[in-house]
Amino acid sequence: MKTTIKYLMLFLTAVLMVSSCKKDLLNQNPPADIASSVYWKTQNDADLALAGIYSFFIQGFNYTASGNTGQGVGAGTPYWDSLSDNAYSGAYSNIAQGAITPTVGGLQTDAYSTAYRAIQACNTFLDNVRKINLPSATLNQYLAEVRFVRAYWYFTLTQLYGDVVLSLHQITIDPANTQMGRTPKSVVIDTILNDLTFAANNLPNTAYSGHAVKGTAMGYMVKVYLARHQYQQAAATANTIITDGKFQIYKGGYRNLFLKPGQNGNPEIMFSGRYQVPTAFSPADYLYTYSSSFQPLSYLVNDYECTDGQPISTSPLYNSATPYANRDPRLLATILTPGVLYKGGIPFVPAAIGASAGFLNKKGVDSTRATVIGTQSDQDWVYLRYADVLLMYAEAQNEVSGPDATVYAAINAVRTRPGVNMPPIPTGLLQDDMRTRIRHERRIELALEGQRYFDLKRWAWDRVIIPTIKDPNATQRTFPLRDTIWPVPQTEIDIAKAVGNTAFKQTPGY
Repeated sequence: MKTTIKYLMLFLTAVLMVSSCKKDLLNQNPPADIASSVYWKTQNDADLALAGIYSFFIQGFNYTASGNTGQGVGAGTPYWDSLSDNAYSGAYSNIAQGAITPTVGGLQTDAYSTAYRAIQACNTFLDNVRKINLPSATLNQYLAEVRFVRAYWYFTLTQLYGDVVLSLHQITIDPANTQMGRTPKSVVIDTILNDLTFAANNLPNTAYSGHAVKGTAMGYMVKVYLARHQYQQAAATANTIITDGKFQIYKGGYRNLFLKPGQNGNPEIMFSGRYQVPTAFSPADYLYTYSSSFQPLSYLVNDYECTDGQPISTSPLYNSATPYANRDPRLLATILTPGVLYKGGIPFVPAAIGASAGFLNKKGVDSTRATVIGTQSDQDWVYLRYADVLLMYAEAQNEVSGPDATVYAAINAVRTRPGVNMPPIPTGLLQDDMRTRIRHERRIELALEGQRYFDLKRWAWDRVIIPTIKDPNATQRTFPLRDTIWPVPQTEIDIAKAVGNTAFKQTPGY
């Protein structure tokens, strides 16, 4: 589309998130300026461009200004959960309540534009990096990292918008670029898998340290296969990650997965958006403690089991007078409950800040910090971790062969992690019962990590669960079936019409 041309120039801005040394590429602050004339001449130029591409993963809630709401990435990723039964946000309530339109803006527009900005940056890199005289192995690793990133953003687009414009080269001012239509989702997914396969074959098979590795690419292959309900392929790919042994459940505490220094060298993290104070920071600590714009819901809180492995409806350990005692430890590591100290030692009183749902987000938030507006938070946002791979394996393998021993081993490895120590899943479950257990475990383990909404879509539970939700403002949510696929921004439709593009059409129903 014509508007995508402007992202060629925006790429130069993204490239500023760089350093001059590839080894420390994602651990240093960006320089103040760079001239476009130096591009594609040296390996350092490739490093600069690559860091710019990675910077798209920390642009949620603007990594340079705490007051700018973002696109649901980086520190803003938890807001995806507000479209599910996990959380509420007034900022995205129109989408959550079934009032999405092509002109609603916010996340509906930002998710589209951010993805295409990133894709344009990837394609620009891929079209130009061969101009640099690089050893073939080095070149292939660059290509693999960028093709992984491109696959990530196209996968995001297909999950939200279905059929999307597919371009594997940078958009230029060529008039032909104004006449592209939306490519069928199945074709885009095939392209995504092709990119991920190339990435997996050319990335180092090592632990993650800031750059995508083989396990990163394979982990997202599992996600794509699950979205396609290709369970055999999903199980086999996840099993390869498991047997390779490059990742493991972190033993330093569940909460520390989402805070530094626990994130440094963490063996469970497989991909993350990496913040670096003072230039690349997030306002997470301020945002999730001082603002009631994002609130976990009681539907999620009540779903945490007691420490005996039973739900609160049947466990003798549950006491309504002390509802958060004797519960799965992940509850208090994820959600700020009434009375808990925060903001440097103040008891959390929901009514005092208008948190009508009664809770705040604690995951990835240093809630003990005496934060003020402009606080520069440096904890990274974790997009993929080994626990997710284990649960995806359990889900896929259960669909393939039922609850065999490997399914139990995978889910129990997550439940019994050090510091959580929940009882193992009961033996003798039937496939349907195990499916229910796995879906519950995904909700609890990955709560407020931006996963629940996409899980509900994948299971076709969105149309079932969402209409049962009543938000803190007493509004009952609805879910028009057309919302399974979002409309593209109306501005794209308007531009297509203006340039005589009859191939680019709006999502049916909008």
